[in-house]
Amino acid sequence: MQINGKVVVITGASRGFGKRLAELIVQKGGKVVLGDILEEEGHQTASELNNSKHAGGKKVAIFQKCDVRSPDNISELIKLAEREFGCLDIMVNNAGIGGTVPWADSDSASLSRTVDINLKAPMEGTRLAVKYFMENGRPGCVVNVASMMAFFPAEFGPVYGATKSGVVNFTAACATLALMDPPIRVNAVAPNFADTAMVKGNAAHESNAVLRMNGILTVDEVVGQMIRCIEDEALVGDSIKMLPGKPPIVHKGRKAVPSGIITKVAKL
Repeated sequence: MQINGKVVVITGASRGFGKRLAELIVQKGGKVVLGDILEEEGHQTASELNNSKHAGGKKVAIFQKCDVRSPDNISELIKLAEREFGCLDIMVNNAGIGGTVPWADSDSASLSRTVDINLKAPMEGTRLAVKYFMENGRPGCVVNVASMMAFFPAEFGPVYGATKSGVVNFTAACATLALMDPPIRVNAVAPNFADTAMVKGNAAHESNAVLRMNGILTVDEVVGQMIRCIEDEALVGDSIKMLPGKPPIVHKGRKAVPSGIITKVAKL
């Protein structure tokens, strides 16, 4: 899918991957709806985009506070996209947190928060976007953010890794949506540690032997693959694995196969 002229909703858009992705979307001629709990940074990002040379004096970005634990908040971003820019073309479920080790120094609430933000929110974001595309007869694209910890269990992130494994499996289960008319593609990026505030703010950052051994990806490296998930129409239900210093690899895991259920829905 070409980005020029498209409308993109991005969660977790006030900084990190989300902010940089929004900048590149606007540079490529798209418009963005930014959602995040960080209101001041989110409004600032939207202002910067609207005043950039790539905006051409037009409104290309708008921010709305969004707690992705609330399906209603995610739904409001889609409604805002339609109200301000006419439609939704691309949904990027980027918001996420690092999580904690759920043993002695954690509790049920923190475990639930990690699951709600890292797994349930991308599933809800995808569900709501797919529902919108189907009801409006529009082709669409969804990008989810997973992690290399979906493939390599880590003792310091059992819940985080489990949520990201779920994102990869969920994304692969969405592969048959591309068989509908019009098609809907759902893909994911699965980066290793990257140079974001979430990694920098991790208490285990300096002592993490895995991080020291593997290095850190740049934000642009990860966002470049998010763009690829949108533009490369050969990607369907795929997750792109990313390690520092190595070429990105499209995960060759099993994906959903047609059962007739999705195509029947598409004809209703």
